[in-house]
Amino acid sequence: KLKRPGMHLLSSLQAVAHGSDTVQYFQWRKSRGSFEKFHGAVVDHYGHEDTRVFRDVTEVGKVLGKLDKLVGTTVRPEVAVIYDWENRWAMDDAKGVRREKGYQSTCELHYRAFWNQGIPVDVISEDCDFSGYRLLIAPMLYMVKPGVAKRMEQFVENGGTLVTTYWSGIVDENDLCFLGGFPGPLRRLTGIWSEEIDSLYDGECNFAVPAAGNSLSLKREYRAVEMLDLIHAETAQVLASYKTDFYQGRPALTGNSFGKGKAYYIAFRSDLDFLTDFYTRLVHDLRITKVIDTDLPEGVTAQKRSDGETDYVFLMNFSNTEKTVDLNEDVFRDMLDGTRVEGRLQLSGYGVRVLERKQG
Repeated sequence: KLKRPGMHLLSSLQAVAHGSDTVQYFQWRKSRGSFEKFHGAVVDHYGHEDTRVFRDVTEVGKVLGKLDKLVGTTVRPEVAVIYDWENRWAMDDAKGVRREKGYQSTCELHYRAFWNQGIPVDVISEDCDFSGYRLLIAPMLYMVKPGVAKRMEQFVENGGTLVTTYWSGIVDENDLCFLGGFPGPLRRLTGIWSEEIDSLYDGECNFAVPAAGNSLSLKREYRAVEMLDLIHAETAQVLASYKTDFYQGRPALTGNSFGKGKAYYIAFRSDLDFLTDFYTRLVHDLRITKVIDTDLPEGVTAQKRSDGETDYVFLMNFSNTEKTVDLNEDVFRDMLDGTRVEGRLQLSGYGVRVLERKQG
């Protein structure tokens, strides 16, 4: 499907918003033959510059010319989601639970809960350093490599918050199952034992029912679909339980205090509504900062780069309709036209604004 007007600039500045200092293209000119002869290019088979695509690329160049201040600035998210390729390969090779494991879509759903609120998130592997984050999310961490569980324990002991899920702590780096009870080396940290995992047919569901007076103030029932872990709370506190089936009343969500921090275990695959409620509460409790302290309209996100003195805020509308963003008390300068921006900001369909504000 062709990129609609505005989408090219939006997708280019999306990369810049997340830390890129350049926008690069593959490819400059379309080839006449072979497999990629219809792959997008700056110059197509027509061979001239009077095309919509060429004009879109030209617009990107003009905009980047006004953003020189951003070079050398960085992004410093307080949240990270682990998406690990070796974990995915091992999971894809496993013949069990479900044919389609849904690892990527699950990680994307966890990420989306923050994207909707304009909270920056790093996507990292399990080999990365965890110490710079306040909230670490490890969905379906099927393969736990040597030393990873220990580093996660240190992260939580020092005050960090870990969230992991069903189908975690199953195999080691050689794809051999851990013995002694799942989630293997994460068992002490999570405070649970996973005895079995149920796989529901498409269209089937159970429900997770929050415990009365739970520490996250969750109140409504949430759909539990596809993969449901049957766990025992050992040192963990039960925050929600399954509603039906032979495991009615068994834990569906737990939290385990560990040192100065806490580890949460989500035992069921959920919809976005649960993840939104769950992470919104964690964001509040951990005082994780939004780029702009406002409720963003659907389809709009905010990202930020900074040099420590000035914030460069990207407001991006990924929908095809105009949206209004309430900037509350913040006052900005538009980096593209130099105007003062405050109050309510209009974003056209697939529109993007790059704003500047002083910290403090």
